[in-house]
Amino acid sequence: MPDKDDERLKAYIVIALTASTGKKYDDCKVIPHGDQYAGIYSQVFGPESQKDCEKWMAANCDNSNKPTS
Repeated sequence: MPDKDDERLKAYIVIALTASTGKKYDDCKVIPHGDQYAGIYSQVFGPESQKDCEKWMAANCDNSNKPTS
């Protein structure tokens, strides 16, 4: 059985559309650090814990997408 601490040790990042305009980022997603993502996205936050990334995304992104797991 995985240890609860293992989840806290994983690093995540927030990505958003590179062409985002305005005060908030568009189409943000939380993904594991090191995962590949399409070139139309840029890393805008992290690496941090998944919880910290989700909190940052809620405050800084203009989308209704749920974080990826």
